Amino acid sequence: MVHAHIPPQPAPRAARPAGAWLRAAVALGFSAWMAGAAAHTPDLPAPALDAPAPLTPAGALAPNAVSRAAPASSAAARAAVAPVPAQRVQLRGDAATPALTAYWFVPREGNTPRALPVVVALHGCGGLLAQRAARDGTAAATGTDTADVAALLQQRYREYAHWLTERGYAVLMPDSFSARGKPHGICAEPIDNRAIDDRTRRADALAALRWVAQQPAVDAARIVLLGWSNGAQAVLATVDASRPWPAGTPTVERAVAFYPGCKRAVQQHSFRLRAPLLLMIGGADDWTPATRCAMLQSAVQARQPGARFRLEIYPGAYHGFDGTSELHRRTDVPAAAMRKGQSVTVGGDAVARVAALAQLDSWLASPDP
Repeated sequence: MVHAHIPPQPAPRAARPAGAWLRAAVALGFSAWMAGAAAHTPDLPAPALDAPAPLTPAGALAPNAVSRAAPASSAAARAAVAPVPAQRVQLRGDAATPALTAYWFVPREGNTPRALPVVVALHGCGGLLAQRAARDGTAAATGTDTADVAALLQQRYREYAHWLTERGYAVLMPDSFSARGKPHGICAEPIDNRAIDDRTRRADALAALRWVAQQPAVDAARIVLLGWSNGAQAVLATVDASRPWPAGTPTVERAVAFYPGCKRAVQQHSFRLRAPLLLMIGGADDWTPATRCAMLQSAVQARQPGARFRLEIYPGAYHGFDGTSELHRRTDVPAAAMRKGQSVTVGGDAVARVAALAQLDSWLASPDP
């Protein structure tokens, strides 16, 4: 079933709880949607979002509130939310796949069960590294020690690693691009000419799953595969039951795809799911349209009546809605050439972001997603 999140009406002005600003933003988003937000034409930059907080522990998931950072004077509070350090590791390659650098985050002792569930997280077409790290010769791929390895990663991935480890998950983030000489990403490359395609990234995901299964104190029966955009397409390719599953590779317990391009999966008439899937996408996404993902859900459920395919569409939200950047237009990607305005729109949506995190938290915690 497709779920379109329609925000609730705001609380009366007489009472101003901590989440009142968000409910006001919710009401504003609802009004804009009803007025035809999906037909938004971004000729000018959209108004700045209401400064959504980073992906902070616990409170960021409350439907009506977003946590804010602890005051600088509170050392104990700062320690409580300090992100765990990353370890740089190597994933073994083979004749077809080079050895990949990956980043491994393990929750602090005392906050975790004996056997850790794991999230294998796949980056988008812009790559895993921050621009400076990619520009400086991909230090992350050389094995050179740094004081803060996680600082090499883009903010989105650092924040998600923090968010997930706070919930008791170990997190592995493989870098599919640096070892192949593409540290800056492949977003601007023509889709049909990309050397790094869905098959390549599926192989990387499988290598990551095998690495995870070999780590001590890991529950190999509780592996979540998560991806964004191009990485979400890799998630779809990996959990496609029509493709063979290599011997010795642990299975995926559940999968999460943030705004993938669903076109190829829709065109593949044998596509089926081998794991429960949560797919979240913006209703106004003009880079990877939500309509194709709705078509994919319908096709899968027709082929597999018992398939667990949850599709969440956030009205008025664009590609990258779970980030914190302002809406902006991109003309440097192949999809832009297919649009009437020769551009696609990318940027965060404060309301959709909070709703998606709440949905993700609930779905991960559910014993039967």
